[in-house]
Amino acid sequence: MDYQDFYVNHETFIVHTDPRLVKIIQLAEQLNPGSLLDVGCGNGYLLNQLVTKIDAELFGIDVYEMEPENWKYKKADLTKGLPFEDSSFDLVVFGEVIEHVPDPDYLLEEIWRVLKPGGKIIVTTPNLASWANRILLLFGIQPLFTETSSRTKMGRRFRVLGQGSEVQGHLRIFTRSALEELVVASGFEIDRTWGVPFFFPFPISKFDEFLCRFPSLSSGLFVLAQKVAVLTP
Repeated sequence: MDYQDFYVNHETFIVHTDPRLVKIIQLAEQLNPGSLLDVGCGNGYLLNQLVTKIDAELFGIDVYEMEPENWKYKKADLTKGLPFEDSSFDLVVFGEVIEHVPDPDYLLEEIWRVLKPGGKIIVTTPNLASWANRILLLFGIQPLFTETSSRTKMGRRFRVLGQGSEVQGHLRIFTRSALEELVVASGFEIDRTWGVPFFFPFPISKFDEFLCRFPSLSSGLFVLAQKVAVLTP
């Protein structure tokens, strides 16, 4: 099964405004781009929120069939590149997608290509070295966000940790340093990295939110970077 076939049958998109999306929306408002592309836009939830927040030409791309009213959409296999002209966008959102693609280097370089000079990219992804994963590994439990099977989550031991549930197609999970190094190697300069929380129940959620102050330990990673003038091979 190829990338497009897998995700047509495995919907992993978001349906509510979580803290990560709140931050994306806030940054989009601050950056005030003239054009924005959401790579792996899912059902278009983020773009539908942005329609009323920023005065920008909005685009989305993913593998699903959609006909949105308030923004432009292209159906495509992301692993085969982005069907847009060079220097088309001021801001690209690459949220919770990099962990799903077999060649993240290529897709980041494609994003670099379609960004205008000085354009920005927002990258979000789970953190392999999160505080919770460090604890789970001590007990021999498969880390959160990682998947060893293409069908079922294994090695989690407990149902509450995802044992036996359907996979989301996570292929590559990053630490903070690995993500930042890849973004820089793909032609970007890091502006800032933040931590974002996961969906833990109370009171664990409060501890998780506290550790977002330390991105290397946070459940999720949130990187804002800028396209540099020349992409070095």
